[in-house]
Amino acid sequence: MQYHIKYGYKKKKNRKRGFPLIRIVISLTVIAFFWKSFRNNNTREETIQSAAIVPSFQEIGREKASVVLDDLSTYIVKSGDTFYGIMSRHEIPQTTAVEVYNSLKPLGLPALFPGDSLVFKKDSSGTINKIKLLSRLQYWYNISLIGNQIKAEKEPLSTTRYICLLNGALETSLSEEIYKFGVSDVITWKIADIFAWDINFFLDPRKGDTFQIIFEQKYAEGNFLGYGEILAAKYTNNGTVYYAFGFPDEDGKIRYYDLNGKSVQKQFLKAPLRYSRISSNFSYNRKHPILGIVRPHLGIDYAAPTGTPVYAAADGRVKFAGRKGGYGNLVILSHGSAYETWYGHLNVFGRGIRTGKTVKQSDIIGTVGATGLATGPHLDYRMKRGSEFVNPLKISMPSKESIETEKKFSFDLVKNSYLLAFDSRLPEQTGNFVLDIQIRQENPVTYHAENSESDKSKNGINTES
Repeated sequence: MQYHIKYGYKKKKNRKRGFPLIRIVISLTVIAFFWKSFRNNNTREETIQSAAIVPSFQEIGREKASVVLDDLSTYIVKSGDTFYGIMSRHEIPQTTAVEVYNSLKPLGLPALFPGDSLVFKKDSSGTINKIKLLSRLQYWYNISLIGNQIKAEKEPLSTTRYICLLNGALETSLSEEIYKFGVSDVITWKIADIFAWDINFFLDPRKGDTFQIIFEQKYAEGNFLGYGEILAAKYTNNGTVYYAFGFPDEDGKIRYYDLNGKSVQKQFLKAPLRYSRISSNFSYNRKHPILGIVRPHLGIDYAAPTGTPVYAAADGRVKFAGRKGGYGNLVILSHGSAYETWYGHLNVFGRGIRTGKTVKQSDIIGTVGATGLATGPHLDYRMKRGSEFVNPLKISMPSKESIETEKKFSFDLVKNSYLLAFDSRLPEQTGNFVLDIQIRQENPVTYHAENSESDKSKNGINTES
């Protein structure tokens, strides 16, 4: 404090200056001490930084001799890609690609799917020596290409199955309501297919309809894999309640049954296509849009874009497939002795559709068109019972099959557990909720190797089969 006061006022004229030389010496000594300390610290810091960031050339040489730097590239499979095309894009010869594919076939890889990914690994010489394939089938396929041997292994992903309950009510459409809760149209179309024999989702739904869906979501290593089966569904349409409970058949395929154990799959589909709207209904008194005269229209016109698939409404046999007057391209299916279904104005016929051909329900028999007397693309769908056309929307068919007696007890247990979930688990709340989480057990890794008889190679990979 005295120091600052001292230099804050004017000095007295009569005050003597004492020991100026001593002050100078002391000041120089202090400066020299701090300068030396600063240089030592700075030098030591520079040495540490140099050692950490810029190693000597000898150290670099030793490091390169002991560490191999790998080059990795990833490719995401797109629609239209082929296995051999992807291999060629990564400079893998055709013969080698064939060997790689042959090593994967015994491991059960049927095909590549959009979204699958492949990782190609090169060693320091630029040779591809490993390929990793992540398949939507929930497996890693690891391929090793060393010398004249190609070795592949299949390793299952650690997968988690979430069993979810989706509760909702219709304001606009089922698709929009389901999407609102972060669930894709995959579930919407599955529901439409399950209830296709009872509910026409382009015509029947009403505002205020409610739905509950129990379904699977699958994840692997934290990534969403996709949707599994719909396990159970409940849809209330204009006051009428429809149930569908999934139950596996002898082959493990999920079939759907109602409360009484009867199949929800009836003899005929409610509609043989996914359409935009009904442009003309069944009528005995309709003015023809082209001819301009009043004549019966004994069918349902479903407006849909050209090329929309048309499905067989039931199992049957092709009675006629060809061109027929105002119908244009027409397919007639015979369903036993009682019923026929007619499909008019088709653009093209389905593959193999010809007179005498047997078809199964939901087989594609053609696509929507505007052939014959048509003002625009649509399907003229008709149903004939005996010798008379009937309104397809008014026909009620019995269930195709029921749960076998010996399986009834097991089915009832499954059904009651789903009913309990519908009625007791979050019954008053809308949204998508997780009911259960199940982790799949790992399976052992399986291997397969392809040995080449030749040592000829290109880019380090054998090219001879």
